[in-house]
Amino acid sequence: MNKIYKIGLLAILLATSCNDDFLEKYPLDEISDATFWKSASDVEMYANQFYATLYDARLAWFNIDNASDNQVPSSRNIYTWNEYNVPATDGGWGKADWLQIRRCNYALDRIAAMTITDAALKTAEAEIRFFKSFHYFEKLKMFGEVPWINSALTPESAELTAPRDTRETVTNNIIADLDFAIANLPENSATDRVTKYAALALKTEVALYEGTFRKYHKVGTGHEALLKLATSAAEQIINSKLFSVYKTGKAENDFFDLFVQYELKGNTEGIMVQRFVTDKRMHNNVRQLGEPQTGYSKDFVDSYLCADGLPIGISPLYQGDATFAAEFVNRDPRMRQSIYHEARPYRIYDNGTVNNKIMPEFLNANCPTSYFIIKGYSPYEKDRLPSTSIIDDFIFRYGKVLLDYAEAKAELGECTQAILDGTINLLRDRVKMPHLTVNVGFTDPNWPQWEEAISPLLNEIRRERRIETSAEGDRWNDIVRWKAGKLLENPKTILGARNPADGKLREIYPGFTARKWNNRLYQYPIPTQELTLNPNLKQNPGWQ
Repeated sequence: MNKIYKIGLLAILLATSCNDDFLEKYPLDEISDATFWKSASDVEMYANQFYATLYDARLAWFNIDNASDNQVPSSRNIYTWNEYNVPATDGGWGKADWLQIRRCNYALDRIAAMTITDAALKTAEAEIRFFKSFHYFEKLKMFGEVPWINSALTPESAELTAPRDTRETVTNNIIADLDFAIANLPENSATDRVTKYAALALKTEVALYEGTFRKYHKVGTGHEALLKLATSAAEQIINSKLFSVYKTGKAENDFFDLFVQYELKGNTEGIMVQRFVTDKRMHNNVRQLGEPQTGYSKDFVDSYLCADGLPIGISPLYQGDATFAAEFVNRDPRMRQSIYHEARPYRIYDNGTVNNKIMPEFLNANCPTSYFIIKGYSPYEKDRLPSTSIIDDFIFRYGKVLLDYAEAKAELGECTQAILDGTINLLRDRVKMPHLTVNVGFTDPNWPQWEEAISPLLNEIRRERRIETSAEGDRWNDIVRWKAGKLLENPKTILGARNPADGKLREIYPGFTARKWNNRLYQYPIPTQELTLNPNLKQNPGWQ
């Protein structure tokens, strides 16, 4: 809670200290329910605590994709290697893991008891419901079915021994809360608070995720209705005309520059951004990207199209991978703006000295594959100082909404050329790549072997999503919802660049040539202690 507000409230309490009855009822050293929850501004102030939870600046966001086919960490990921043991406690289900949801319910209980009903209070309540939806969506993605809790619990609450609710119940409640938020949040905010369009972006994500999960995992019902909800939510954002794909006409730099900006307020692609200020709120992500102990996989690198819009398996422009430099020739410009190559400055010191790495470079402490992640990486030395970076981050990015919309429309069989031109091709225009057409126009011999066959158009939309959102922490969730875990069995998902010393692709884990997927990994296990405390909980499949 705001420190200034606490001091001000304490001053008010001290000013009224002559009233003995007041002193008996309200402690001077704390803010209680009896003195709070009187106005919309109180609720708004309470909601402040949730903003940092949307994106924890202390964490390296790019590490989330270490569990996917896009990245290869220096040490094997025990979860995707099926070496994860069911935890006794915590594991995403412990008391602290439910804290944000409990805090939201605590506020909603008190809002319901407030005697005012003005529009400002509905806006403040909408923020709380938005945050509750955000954190419940995280639970849905991790565990699937979870108990839906509508009030702040006490040690005596019957909900503590409630069974898990169905995916339908959880999803419907998330969407209902988001609909309340959409109806009551403003279209814009001068103070960077949640807006109607942030809620619409989250609704798009929830509906697309759950719709495709149910379709490909063949669970529940109503996947088409969810996909239609995703398209309608995305259309409201698109039709608002408030957002657009960021570009300045510099196709060789715009994609890289988008993720290294000190000020994203007003950026046309920012539906909701996380802002940082010198000496007030800073982060360590640039320094961590300099020593990330992870890198892109050979499989991911091979997924980039060539500059003619054709995949490497059929394009005459592809120069092969005999040398590191050759891989970057005639490729989608986003490749050079996402993966380090030696023509780009790697470090720019305060005195103006420029350092360029000689590639390939295989260092476990930095990048074991030699495919360095540079999305969000600033070469300036001032940004590499520990916990002092003020480069802003996206929470909801318009480019992702366009990808969501195109995918949902393709899943419904409704993706026309006009839709592609207003979504995928706007992203390609930023880097001057050839447009995608509804008939695609080629067959890629290296299209992934999906568990359920998909159309050429969906293959290319999924490729576009993989390229455009790399290292943004989305790939694992995509693999889960598409039921595509077997992609991780491809040996190239754990290999790096070709090593000039022996002419072979770099083996990151000597002695381990491939992973074996287990379908239980689509959902995390519930900790054993939680199963003991609540006998009505049932373990996720495969973890018994």
